[in-house]
Amino acid sequence: MDLHVGVQQGFAPDDSPLVTIIGLDDDNTNDLARSVEAAGGRVQCRLDLSSARHWLHDDRTTSAIFVGIGGLVDSDTLDLVSHLSMKADQLHRPTVMRTRMEAVDRVAAHAFGRYVTLLCEPHPDEQMSAVSLALSEARSGFSDLPGEMDPQRLRRLADEVSRIARTLAALSGPRPSSLAATAVEDAPFAYRAEPQDLADIAGSLKSEDIRRLLRLRRLRDNYFDGTLFADPAWDMLLDLMAARLEQAQVAVSSLCIAAAVPPTTALRWIKAMTDNGMFERCADPDDGRRIFIRLSDPAAALMTRYLSAAQQMGGLAI
Repeated sequence: MDLHVGVQQGFAPDDSPLVTIIGLDDDNTNDLARSVEAAGGRVQCRLDLSSARHWLHDDRTTSAIFVGIGGLVDSDTLDLVSHLSMKADQLHRPTVMRTRMEAVDRVAAHAFGRYVTLLCEPHPDEQMSAVSLALSEARSGFSDLPGEMDPQRLRRLADEVSRIARTLAALSGPRPSSLAATAVEDAPFAYRAEPQDLADIAGSLKSEDIRRLLRLRRLRDNYFDGTLFADPAWDMLLDLMAARLEQAQVAVSSLCIAAAVPPTTALRWIKAMTDNGMFERCADPDDGRRIFIRLSDPAAALMTRYLSAAQQMGGLAI
C-alpha cells in the first residue's frame, strides 16, 4: 500500500506547514485536502486508518494532522483517535478531527487535549476556519509555547466564557477558588439580590422550571432569526443544571442539541467551558467508549444562586 499519495500543491510556498490527512475514503480525504491547500498548507501524505498507527511511530516532519471519521466507528478507530490525541499533546501538534453526529459521543470520549479540535458535520466555512487556525498555530509556533494560548481568532470565545463566569460569580458573592483564576476581576456590585442560605434555596429550584425556560428560549426562534440570540454557553448551562436536578446524565450529542447551534460550534464551546472549569467530563459506567458532560460543583453552586435570585425578583429571565 502506498502511504504517500501525492496531491496537487497549488500555490502553497515551499515553507508552508506539512500536513498529513487520515481518512476512510477518497471523498473524505479529498475534501480535507482541498481545505488544506486553500488555507496555504501542503499535503505531505494521505493515509487510510489502518496505515496511520504505523506511520505515527516514525513521522516527525508533519506540522498538523487532519482526520476524517465517518458515522460508523469501531474499536480500532477509537484506539487510533486516542493515540492521535496523545501524540498531539506529546508533540504539540495541531490535530483536527471531523466526524458525524451519530458517532460524536464515542469519538468525543477519545478526542481530547489542548491541541485537538473536534468537528461534527461542519459547514464548509467551519471546516475552513478550523484548518486555517491549525495551520496558523503550526506556522506561528504557538503549539511549541505552552504559555501561549489560542490564536487571536479564538480569544473572543474565551472572552465570552469569562464574561459568563464573571456574571454568575458577581451574583453569588466571592467566587469559588477553582474558578477564581479564570475570570478578570470587575468592580464589586453594591447590591446583591440573592438568598443567603444555599441549602434552603437549592430545594426551591425545579427542573421543570428550567426546562420551561429553555422552551421559551427556543420559542423566540419561531419569530426572530435564531442567530440574533445564539448563546450556546447559557443554553448548555441551563440544560446541565436541569439534568443535575433530575439526576440525569447528559451525552455530548444531547448537549450539542441543547446548545441550539451547529454541532461543531457546540463542541468548541463544550471544550472551552471544560477548560474554564465549569463543565466536567465523566465516563459512562456502562460504555467506556462514551463520556457524559456535567456541571462542576462550583458552577452548579453559581447556577443555584443565580436562578434562585432570579426567582426572588419575580421570575426566570430568559
